[in-house]
Amino acid sequence: MIDLINRVDEWIKTDINSVQEIVNKYTSILQDTLPEKNIPYLAVIIDTSIQYLNGSHGKTTKDWKAWSILLIKKLFENDKLKKEKEIHFIIDEFLIYKENEYNKWCTDIISVNEYERDRGFLYKFYWKQIDN
Repeated sequence: MIDLINRVDEWIKTDINSVQEIVNKYTSILQDTLPEKNIPYLAVIIDTSIQYLNGSHGKTTKDWKAWSILLIKKLFENDKLKKEKEIHFIIDEFLIYKENEYNKWCTDIISVNEYERDRGFLYKFYWKQIDN
């Protein structure tokens, strides 16, 4: 994510108010972010992800859009995102994976509720990304 970090760092130097506006927009999501130095980067990642999802995956449910953003956030936190443009690729890959594998997952898994079922599905994909 060197490209994103460099871009946000430059943006902070030249237009801190715009960065703060994005951070403020996602305050409720970012409030427990540690280390706090990651907040502006995560805000931009979340904003980039939301814009991409709404533009390219408009028919996807809000739940799966949220899971996609959580996936991107977790990959960033674990230094598994290399470049900002990977965000689009990973979201696409995850949603294709969801279309192809989700029904089988639901058939094979016993879960307490929908949240735990879908969370497990997200983590199955996430661990595949971490192992690569």
